[in-house]
Amino acid sequence: MTIIDDHHNALIAANRREYGRQYDFLEFPTRDQAMTAHAERDELLIWLRENAVFDCCDTKVDTLRLSPGCRTCASGAWSCLFINGRCNAACFYCPATQDETAEPMSNGIPFVFPDDYAEYVALFGFTGASISGGEPLLTLDRTLAYLTAVRRRCGDSVHLWMYTNGILLTRKIAGRLRDAGLSEIRFDIGATRYNLSKLHLAVGIIPTVTVEIPTIPEEEARLRNKLVEMAGAGVRHLNLHQLRLTPHNSRNLAARAYTFVHGEKVTVLESELTALRLVKHAIEQGIDLPVNYCSFPYKWRFQHAAARRRGIPFILADNETVTESGYLRVPGAGCVQYFEAVTLPAGSNYHQQVFEISLPSGRRIIVDKRPVSQPIPVSSSLFTNFTPQTPVPDELHRFERITVGLAEYF
Repeated sequence: MTIIDDHHNALIAANRREYGRQYDFLEFPTRDQAMTAHAERDELLIWLRENAVFDCCDTKVDTLRLSPGCRTCASGAWSCLFINGRCNAACFYCPATQDETAEPMSNGIPFVFPDDYAEYVALFGFTGASISGGEPLLTLDRTLAYLTAVRRRCGDSVHLWMYTNGILLTRKIAGRLRDAGLSEIRFDIGATRYNLSKLHLAVGIIPTVTVEIPTIPEEEARLRNKLVEMAGAGVRHLNLHQLRLTPHNSRNLAARAYTFVHGEKVTVLESELTALRLVKHAIEQGIDLPVNYCSFPYKWRFQHAAARRRGIPFILADNETVTESGYLRVPGAGCVQYFEAVTLPAGSNYHQQVFEISLPSGRRIIVDKRPVSQPIPVSSSLFTNFTPQTPVPDELHRFERITVGLAEYF
C-alpha cells in the first residue's frame, strides 16, 4: 500500500501546477483501486521474473532481445535529433502540437547544419543517433542530409534509426533512407489504425524494422492478434510505451475511461498493465517477436541520467566522480557537493563556462558545470571503498542512485 508522504505530496502539487484546470477532470485511483492495481501488477511481475529478463533497475522488460537502438539507449549513448516539429497524422495521444517545421534540435541545441550535428555526435561519443519529429518524411531531403552527414563523419560506429508513422513511405524512399545510412526504422502503427501495409515496404530494404507504439488499453485484443501478424511481416522488435499525459493531449486522454497516476509526470495506469500483459502473452504463446515494455520510469530516470552524463568527460576533474544518477560528486572537507554537466548553445545563460566546443559551421556549444546541491555534510569514511551497494543517506540518494522498479500507483 502506498503511504502518501511529503515526497508524494510534492509530486501531486507539481502535477497540479503543470496541468492547471485540466487536472480537476482527471480520475486518479482511490485507495482500493490502487491496491487492486498493485496486486495485479505484482502477479504479472512474479510471472515475468521467471520467464523474462529485467534490466535498467527493473524499469525495462523484456530485455532479452532488444533492438540495436534500444541497446544503445539503455547504455546511455543515444542522441535524438528532432528533425522537425510537424506531423501529418492526428494521434489522440500525441504529446506535442506538431504544427511547425522548426529547426532540427537535439537536447535543446539547434543544429541548422547537418555537419554540425554529425560533429556533435562524434565528439560526444554517441554510438546511436535517431531522427524523430514531427514526421521525418515530411522533410525528406533534410532527413537524408542529416543521416548522410552522421554516417560520413562516424562511419559504422553509430547505429542510425528513424521514427515514422509511415504514411509517406514508398519502397523508393526506403531505399534512399538505407543508402543514406539508416540501420533501423521504427513505425508508430497506432497512427494508421494498426495497418501494416506501409511497414511491408521497408522489410528487406532497411536492415531492422521495429514497431514502437504507446500502449492503448482499449486496443489490447487487437494488439494480441497483431503480434503474430507483425512477426510474420518481418518486424524484428515491438516496443511498448506507457501513455503519458501532457498539457497538449490532456483533454483527449481525460475524455477516455483511464485512471491516471502521479509521478514525475502523470501517466495512465491501465496502459502499463496492458503492456505487461502483452509481454506475458507473447512469451506464453511462443510468438517470435520480442516485446519490450519501455516504462515511463525508465525514460525519466535513465534517459535523464544519460543526458547529464554526456557532457561530463569535458569537465571532469581528477578528484571528481560520476554517480549512477549522472551527477558529478565533488568531495570537500567533511562534505560533498553535486553538480551536473549541462550542454548549451553558446550565448545561453550559464553558471560558469568550463568548456567550449566549436562546430564546423563556426557555431559553438558550451558545457556548463552547474551546482545542483549545496555542500552536504557527510562522514569522512562514506566514500572510502564506495560501491553500488554502499548505503547512502536519504539526502544523497537522488544524486547517487537510480530508483529501482516501476512507479507506485497513487
